[in-house]
Amino acid sequence: MGCTTSKVEHERMDTDENISTDNMKQTKIDEHFSVENKADTKQSKTKQSSSKNKKYSDGDDNENDHKNRTSNRVTRSSTSLSPLRMKFDDSDDEDDPRYASYSQRDISEYRNNYPNTRSNSKITDNLKFYTNKIPSHPDGDYIDNIHKNWYGDYRKLEFHHGYIQWLFPLQERGLNWSAEPLQKHEIESIKQDSKALKRILKSYKMMLDFYGFELVDEKTGEIRRSSDDSYRSCFRNLNTSSHNYLRITRILKCLGEFDYEHLKFPFLERILYESIIEDTLSNCLRSCKDYWIETLRSQDERRAIRRYARELIDYRNKQITPPSSHHAERPEPLPPTTTTTTTRPTKSSKSNDSNDDNMTN
Repeated sequence: MGCTTSKVEHERMDTDENISTDNMKQTKIDEHFSVENKADTKQSKTKQSSSKNKKYSDGDDNENDHKNRTSNRVTRSSTSLSPLRMKFDDSDDEDDPRYASYSQRDISEYRNNYPNTRSNSKITDNLKFYTNKIPSHPDGDYIDNIHKNWYGDYRKLEFHHGYIQWLFPLQERGLNWSAEPLQKHEIESIKQDSKALKRILKSYKMMLDFYGFELVDEKTGEIRRSSDDSYRSCFRNLNTSSHNYLRITRILKCLGEFDYEHLKFPFLERILYESIIEDTLSNCLRSCKDYWIETLRSQDERRAIRRYARELIDYRNKQITPPSSHHAERPEPLPPTTTTTTTRPTKSSKSNDSNDDNMTN
């Protein structure tokens, strides 16, 4: 159901992509892409991609169909929502590491900048990729071509299983063995290269669009639904295609490696509102609670966003729509993280322009 996985999956870190997809299921999905949701083609982005692939299917993931689908309902106006009993508490922040689960140990490593991981100066693939010098593998392309040709190509972004580790590298290995783990020296080099850093932000924007959102403000990180009706089919796909939850865990972790930590909190705020109040992304809620919120490096931010979730649940259970002025109260953001122990100064160049159910890919 939604974000839940089997016990075996909960012991693995890198099952981010169900690469060995059942052929019959794949054929059925392909048929949906060819015949359904033609009205959702995104006319406003013709400069960035061809419109021929801009369609989704309500039946993208047929498993547990009666529980996962939204049945074309993308707002809560047509029905009253059932009470929500999920708990967003702060107890996990203080767990004894001796009894922590694998996912908790993994997220602790991430939030502490992988203290036991050494940088290998001979590995430079991620730096070369984000400086547009090498293509991704397998069946990939150069980063500028991906941004130009893949943006809005939702079918490719859904079914291609090799790009996410290149676009959002981490200091841990994923299932794509053609993608090297991110090295600490690469983080510093990319952060000092304004063009490379801007490309990471563009990768985030591309994936936001794929999920039905757009970035409103690069400085605050505010996002909203895509300005055209394409968000409806994007939401349906995200709500029923749970391997994207693993991708989102990776995306959020990667943002924190490159001075884009500030983008996470507004993303989580929007996901919570859509999941709890609008009921458009209800299947995302468990992953948001257990994994995405945990990628926030600031304990104050984690507690603030959980408090916001509790407030939304209270509104929902009372059958009250929150006022438009109600937002999560965000604490002061953390300063940019330092990934090396050397004394070499770094430039602060920001752009202006799992597996427990969700361990990273």
